[in-house]
Amino acid sequence: MPTSRARTLQIASTLALAFLCVMSGAPIMAQESPDGISLAAKTYLEQALDLIEKNALYKKSIDWAQVRKETLAHGKGAQTSFDTYPAIAFALAQLQEHHSWLQLPDSMPADKRQAISAEIAKVTGKPQTDSKHSPFFPQKEMHGHIDRQSGRLFAHVFVPMCVGPYSDWDKNGAYFQEFAEKLHRIVMDLESQKPQGWIVDLRGNAGGNMWPMVAGIGVLIGEGDLGTFISADEERVSWFYRSGKAGTHTPDGKDDVSAEIKQPPLPFPELPWVAVLLDRGTGSSGEAVAISLAGRPREHSFGEHTAGFSTSNQMYPLPDGGSLFLAVGIEADRTGKVYLDGLDPDTKIASPDARPAEDRDDALLAAEQWLAEQISPASERH
Repeated sequence: MPTSRARTLQIASTLALAFLCVMSGAPIMAQESPDGISLAAKTYLEQALDLIEKNALYKKSIDWAQVRKETLAHGKGAQTSFDTYPAIAFALAQLQEHHSWLQLPDSMPADKRQAISAEIAKVTGKPQTDSKHSPFFPQKEMHGHIDRQSGRLFAHVFVPMCVGPYSDWDKNGAYFQEFAEKLHRIVMDLESQKPQGWIVDLRGNAGGNMWPMVAGIGVLIGEGDLGTFISADEERVSWFYRSGKAGTHTPDGKDDVSAEIKQPPLPFPELPWVAVLLDRGTGSSGEAVAISLAGRPREHSFGEHTAGFSTSNQMYPLPDGGSLFLAVGIEADRTGKVYLDGLDPDTKIASPDARPAEDRDDALLAAEQWLAEQISPASERH
């Protein structure tokens, strides 16, 4: 789910006073509370807790008094904003979901990052890099080619993770734009070869920024509203693709564009047949792309149940360079079907332990067979 700039600025100003006292995590000489935490660090931690409590997806079913008590206990002795990070990570781990996390600042020294990451692993019970294993994970390479099956041509496009090099997403604008443009160029190049069907491969796509992915393959998805984000307070925000643009509808009915192809693409002559490949490594924004295709006419998915991160995230930048990513809503497809814990494919096919060659890839072969069955002689393209 896209970050609201106005909301981000409000959060930053709320934490500004504490940040002045704990700038860049540097040691400070400040009054301490009885538990050894500096008052500035305690203020920073409590305001982060305020933010979490206000926006968490399952906020209505959490014992916040107990979470606050335990979180402050984990913050004992903290002197800087960086020192509060393990306590914040502990609080995030109590949210009854597994799609909220703390992103450390780019500016954090390597030795400090290593030490804090180790502390976070202790309080949460797992390392931050923990992920479900898949023979296709991590899928970071964007490419496409033509598959030939029984004399037919099928376009096979790999949609990878879209994760920029910086923790501060505002710095990743050029990367995200190039991602969308490159993916779109691949799709249009494949279309120029007149395929009779398409395979969208989302296996191993663990997420990142969904908008460049949707904009990049939008001509393939088709125009219109693709899904809905539903908040803990039952607020509904639809997302869309239209004429190279991907984003959400604002409450006043306007479009909030989050990614856009610079030159508006030509739509396909007709909605193509699409087979979608999923596996346990398809997560987060990868699942959001899958949901964008779910319920679409002429679509069928193959593979495994996805990673189970089909909740929408909101990014909340912290004033010292870190960011909170909070799960703030669940996702529904264009038909209204809600996905609380990932997607089941239409046709279940287990993934092997190792990445197979394409001629032995059961999910891919099943997708090609399904596409071949959908194409009648009258609809074949020459």
